[in-house]
Amino acid sequence: MKLRREKIYSHYEVSSIMFYWTMICFLPLVLVFSYTFDVDQVVEPRRYILIILSVNGLLTLFGSLFLFIKKDKLKREVKAHYRGEFLYLIFVSAFAILGFVVLFDYLDGNRDYIANILVLIVVITLILLGFLSKKYFKFDYIKRK
Repeated sequence: MKLRREKIYSHYEVSSIMFYWTMICFLPLVLVFSYTFDVDQVVEPRRYILIILSVNGLLTLFGSLFLFIKKDKLKREVKAHYRGEFLYLIFVSAFAILGFVVLFDYLDGNRDYIANILVLIVVITLILLGFLSKKYFKFDYIKRK
């Protein structure tokens, strides 16, 4: 009988997941704070979204380049679990969920459907976070010990 051994992931894989998750959630994160400070009253929302997307593209390009340069060093670093990093993903995801609602509002979506979209985004986010927590972060928050 073979024992099932869990694969241990290096700091590079975890950093890559955290970076690209943050870059996916960058637009909604910025929109949450801009909605708080009424930036849409000063700048037209679609123009503002295009500016944020271009900044997001540049940050993604430079961040990917930085990860590529530091790849060898980060591959040699290993931790038993990445709970702090996973909590960071939860924090980013919570604000991103709110940001997707703000994005829907800025794009002149029908406000009657915001609850439906919010439920769909929350479910997708929870499924992805559950998968990532168990496989990469070694943080199974569903299982009791």
